[in-house]
Amino acid sequence: MLSLAERIRHMRLERRWTQAELARKASVSPSTIKSLENGYNRSTTRLANLARALRVTPEWLQTGRGPRDPLSPSEAAYIAADSLDDLADKLLDRGAGEIGKLMTLLIKKQAERNG
Repeated sequence: MLSLAERIRHMRLERRWTQAELARKASVSPSTIKSLENGYNRSTTRLANLARALRVTPEWLQTGRGPRDPLSPSEAAYIAADSLDDLADKLLDRGAGEIGKLMTLLIKKQAERNG
């Protein structure tokens, strides 16, 4: 079974992200990612942020047990995001059709506000 450090590194590389990119997406410092991946830091205070950024469940990231992947976009009732960048990534994962629906809805709502 992979260690926490190995799971973080594996998922980061699977996403083709640098340590700096993961740090930005998880709202932590690049040195935190480096320490976690090298096994120097076992702190779980940022585990939820890392799991969300890596798109895995916190339980799997911490223990290696349980389902790795969170609910699929079609199963999720809403999208939770920590930043606009994170929201953009999640919307892109849903596909062009969903993005088109969102754009149409935003234009409609803006028109309603403008009267």
